[in-house]
Parts: sequence; structure tokens; C-alpha cells
Amino acid sequence: MPSSSTKSIDYYRADIDGIRAIAVLSVIIFHINKSILPGGFVGVDLFFVISGYLITLYILRDINLNRFSIVEFYRRRIKRIAPVMLVVVASVIAVSLIIQRPEDTREVAKTSMAALLSLSNVYFWLFQDSSYFAQASNEIPLLHLWSLGVEEQFYIFWPLIIIGFYRVLRGKHFVALFFIVAVMSFALGQFLYPKFPSFVYYMLPTRAGELLVGALAAYVITKKAEIVIPSIMVVLASVIGIASITSSFLYLSEDIIFPGFYAMLPTTGTVLLILSGHYGNSWIKQLLILRPLVFVGLISYSAYLWHWPLLSFAHYSLIEIDFLNGVAIFILTIILSILSYNLIERPTRRYNGNVIKVVGYQYVVPASALLVLSVLIYRSDGFFMHNNSEEYKLGTDNVLPAYAYDYVCQKWEITTNEINNADCVIGEKNSGKDSNPNILLWGDSNAAHYIGILGAFAQEAKFAFKNLEHASCPPILSDPTDFVTPKQVDRCRKSLHRMKQVLNDYEVIIISSAWTSYDSRSENFFPSFLKTVESLVRNGKLVILLGKIPHNNGYDRICSEKAISIPYIKCSSHKKTKLDENIVIMNTRLRDFASTVEGVEYFDVIDYICSDELCSAYDSNGKPLYYDSSHLSMPASWKIGKEIVDRLSGVPYPFTLIKKDHSNSND
Repeated sequence: MPSSSTKSIDYYRADIDGIRAIAVLSVIIFHINKSILPGGFVGVDLFFVISGYLITLYILRDINLNRFSIVEFYRRRIKRIAPVMLVVVASVIAVSLIIQRPEDTREVAKTSMAALLSLSNVYFWLFQDSSYFAQASNEIPLLHLWSLGVEEQFYIFWPLIIIGFYRVLRGKHFVALFFIVAVMSFALGQFLYPKFPSFVYYMLPTRAGELLVGALAAYVITKKAEIVIPSIMVVLASVIGIASITSSFLYLSEDIIFPGFYAMLPTTGTVLLILSGHYGNSWIKQLLILRPLVFVGLISYSAYLWHWPLLSFAHYSLIEIDFLNGVAIFILTIILSILSYNLIERPTRRYNGNVIKVVGYQYVVPASALLVLSVLIYRSDGFFMHNNSEEYKLGTDNVLPAYAYDYVCQKWEITTNEINNADCVIGEKNSGKDSNPNILLWGDSNAAHYIGILGAFAQEAKFAFKNLEHASCPPILSDPTDFVTPKQVDRCRKSLHRMKQVLNDYEVIIISSAWTSYDSRSENFFPSFLKTVESLVRNGKLVILLGKIPHNNGYDRICSEKAISIPYIKCSSHKKTKLDENIVIMNTRLRDFASTVEGVEYFDVIDYICSDELCSAYDSNGKPLYYDSSHLSMPASWKIGKEIVDRLSGVPYPFTLIKKDHSNSND
């Protein structure tokens, strides 16, 4: 039995607010605890589809009625987007001035300027520090505004494109053109991701497909508003739609190429819900229009804007996001969202001033004031109007990541420059311009933080070694695809290819890496690595395996600086944590392997950092040993190495196996 068709287009639909609610709840839950909803980040993509649909629906309506005005379109967009966004930006700046370090407030000022100019996504693409030891993304309070930048840029271009093409390309030609463009957008993301992951994630060309899918749904409804669709087809479409979205939440993760072809799953599901909701009244639509869900949908924009700064400042303040704190942040998000929806969103949308007044009062004047404030903060290195400025000006220790030292050759990709760089040699260097030691330290950042320890051994035993480390890339001779994130695969493969060409130049190869991380990604990692070691041994190499150092979860090297403005933070140098069982298991596997294979030795520094399986990030004098929770600082690495040499009255085994004649084949 056919369903009764929708005789007119509903420009407000409660079920779409229901979809909005699903989108925002998935994002918030994901950010609170991603293990609950691994693919919850795709909620942003649901928003993009809805935006593309609604914007296009209104534009086509006004064009068909010969009343479309580009000025009026932008007036409505400003009323919808700007006021709450400006309040959130102002709030973030204010909180940052109170609790963050000046250098962090300076970063907030930079991201604020980008947000005020609708360029957040461009800023994070071009300037976000993505180095191995960069500030954690969960401590960047305006990071989430990248998605707003994408939408705002779409709003600039899409109305102009529709004006240019809508009446020229009628019917199937219009649909075909923009369907092809949408598919090309998904394909662009898929194929650019390995080399340009930040561009793919943040920029409009690779996100446009999601917006255009929604736009095409609007076009179909505009042209075919009154067609009759059998009820069974409506129900089937809605079931497939909700199943696609649900499976995206549960089975997609941050470790896939996204956006790309995977993004078609949640976006197609969203379009099916939108279309089935227009053409029929399935049981899924009845669920979507439940009042609690619609209510959350109504406040979803505010909820999206508020939840991330709350979480970001909590992370910055070293608040553990456990169940109770996660619930508290969720409740606070809802409270702030209700307040901003009723006190800001609704009043500003109802304001009937002309375009000059709307643009002036709701955007230009407040945005200009925030822009001036942000510039002053930036130009003053974050000290302008800053809380406790004088205490911060006294100065603090500036601990650098390992790769910041000239002699540490840790890169995202090992190139011939590093391979031929004499600065990568540590210890008693050989005479002669082209000479090279016969000892190599190879691995990732977990090899790099051993450099000081090995450097102290080299000074004592009069040998030299070269270090070459590729960040987030395992030291193996096989394909690394299963062990690294998609955005690392291309650079990792290139690094490993170059390393294969030079390994034969060394007699001793010292290896360390984030063993437990790679092993957690695939059970094939350890067998693959052992095959690499066996291959090296067959070629006559002495291989020394370095164990994983302890993790110190919750450790923050700038804790004492944060405590200046956040008094409740306790930076105890006496706190000890139990040695992680996974690290114990992995180090035992490495040690057992070394004990059974001739030509392989094992060494770690657990006994010099831990006592009775209790480990500290600080030395006996309360000085930090770690750069972050899982990496030694370079000064501490040298210090530990010298302490080991002093305690053992010489270089420890197995480094006694490294003879003077191993360090230079030219001796």
C-alpha cells in the first residue's frame, strides 16, 4: 500500500533535529571516551550532510520564487552562526588568561584570530604543530572550530555556484555534475591522505562531498516533492540509513583513511534518513521525533561549540576524564547549551534588523574587539592581561624534545640527508671526511631517547655510533602497513626502503622502538620483527635490542608551571606508578629471544628507573627524567647513562661486546 505523499516541502522537520541530536551526542561521547564509540567522530560528517541539505533547500526555494538575495542569505548565516561562536571564543580567551601559561594563551590568540576570520581549518592545516612531541590536540580549546571553517567557506561559494549552474543545468545534468564532483571529493581524500593527511582532514575540497550529498538530496526533494514512495521502500531506506550510521559509529576508527571512501557510509546513511523522512513516516522517523531527541537537536550547535573547550581545559588542568568527570562535563555542556540557546541563539535569530545592523552588531563589532584583543595577546607573547604574569616572567625550565637536538636524527621520514649527515654520529668520531662508524642505533622515538645513555657508554668505551630514527615507524624489513596509522604508511615505507640500503654498512645494529604500540595494532608485529632480526644476524650483524622504558601516565613536564595558575594541581615528584604489565611482557619476550639466538643481545634501563616494579618520572632529587609520559628527556638520558657507567665501573654488558675495532672499519 503506497504511503500518502508529502504534498509540500517541510522547511522545518523535527526528525532532522533528531539526526542532529545523534550527531552531536556521538561527537561528545567520542571526545569523552572514544572506546565507547570508536567512530563517534563521524558525527561531524552528519552535520555536514544536514547543512548541505538545509542550505540548498532554502536557496532553491528562494530561487524558484524569484526572491533569492545573496545579501539576505549571508545575513541569515551570520545570525545563525556568529553570536554563539563569538561568545565561546571570548570565553575561551578569558579562561586561558586565567589558567593557562602565557605561551599557551598566545596559541589560543592565534587560533582565535583564525576562527574570527572563518579560517580555523586553514590554520590547523598549515600551522598546527604535528611533530611527534607537539602539544596534545585535546589541549587546544578551539580546535573543533575547524568544522565551522569548512561550513563557512562552503556558504561563501555554494550560493554563487548554484546561481551560476541551477538554471543552466536543469534536471539530470545538474544532479550528474554535482554527483560527480561529490564522488571526486571522496576520491581526492582517499588518494591524498597518505601524503597530505592534514589537508584531507581539514580542508573543504575533501569535505565538499559530504555537503554536496546533502545538497543533492535537497535538489531531489525540491524537484520531486510529491512523488509517491511505497511504504516498504521508505522503511527500508530508513533502516539502511540508521544501520549505516550506527555501523560507522561502532566500526570506523581514527586509524582509517578518513575522510575518503569510508566517509560515504555515514553520509549516505544520513541522506537516506533525510529522504525517507520526507517521503514517509517510518518507525525510525517516529523515534527521531521523540521530544528529548528533538530538544538535544535544537541545542546541538551550542552543545558542539561548548563541549570541546570544557574537555580541553579539563585535560590541560590534569583532570582525569573518568566516568564521573565525563558525566559532569556532559551535564555542564547541556546546561551551557540550554543557556546559550535561550539567551543567545533564539534572541539573535529573531532580531529583524537590516543587513548592516545584523552584520555590524552580531559580527563585525564584537569580532573586531576580539581580534584586537587576540592581536595584543599574540604580540605580547601571551602576557597581555594575563593572570600571574609576573610569576611566569621569572622563567621556567625549557625542556626540548629529543629531535630538537642537532645530533638526534629523528624525522618523520629518513632521507639521504640524515643518512649522510655527520652530525648524526655520536661518540669518538672517526678521522676523515667520509668516515662512518660501524655501529647504528635504529628505531623510532623510543630509540632516540636512548641516545644520551648510549652516548655516555660511547664516551667511556671510546666508540662511536650513528643514530637514525623514523618517528612512529617500526624498525622492520617487511611492509609496515598493519602496524602504523594510514597517514604514516607512505613516509614509513620510504624510510624503511632507504634504511634497507644502508644496514649492510654497519656491523653492530642497536634497535629500539615502541614495541607495545605496534604489537597492540597487530599480532603479526612481533613475528615480523623477529624475522628482521634473524635476517640481520644471518648477514653477520651483532644486534642489540633495547627494552621499552616504563610509562608514567598522568606525568606532565610543565605541571609546576601550570600549578602557578591552577593551585589544586599537585606535582608530586614522589609519586610512583606500577610497571605496566604489557611492558613487562614485551621486554621479557625480547630478552628471551635474545638469550636463545646467537648474535642477539638485550639491554634495558628498568632497574635504573624502577624499584620493586614501582617507577617514577623523577630522580632522587625530584628532577624530572621524562619529556612526556613515555619518553626520557635528553638531559636525563645522558644523566642515566653516566650513572650506569659509574655504578658498574664501566660500560655494562652487552655493550662490552662492542670493541674498539667495531667502531671504525678504517682503524
